[in-house]
Amino acid sequence: MKFIVHEPQEDRNFSLVYRSEDYSFDVEPLDGTGDTSIMINDLQLEIDYDGRIMYVWGLCPLIKYKETDEFPLKYKAGSLVALLDQPPIPGISYRLNEKERWPIYINKKKGWVCIGNPKINGKQMIEFVPNCVATLEDQEITAIWLKPKDLPS
Repeated sequence: MKFIVHEPQEDRNFSLVYRSEDYSFDVEPLDGTGDTSIMINDLQLEIDYDGRIMYVWGLCPLIKYKETDEFPLKYKAGSLVALLDQPPIPGISYRLNEKERWPIYINKKKGWVCIGNPKINGKQMIEFVPNCVATLEDQEITAIWLKPKDLPS
């Protein structure tokens, strides 16, 4: 699935949180503006009718992970839009990583969680919503970086 970058969307007034008891990411407050989602592992990238990622939520157990020193140091704000073959069907999820689950990395010093490939050199880094950064290579997502208010201990 390919993605394009547009001008930043309006300011989103929410915080990214990690709920340890549910092993999941969520946003507070949730405004429920999405139509469908794109899945990476079990994490949902909620999109609107135009394919624009609105927020991130869903299951992401931070139990099995590797530690990393990498983190998204330089990124720019922008809207991230999925190029879909047809209009999204409300309630349907489209899986991005169909062949295998992506690994999870955590940079405990900086508070970032990476789902996918943590190598960032030479790649485009886009903060598509607050504290959510996508690593792009040739218009494809290679990783999602998330910085919740607090990481589980």
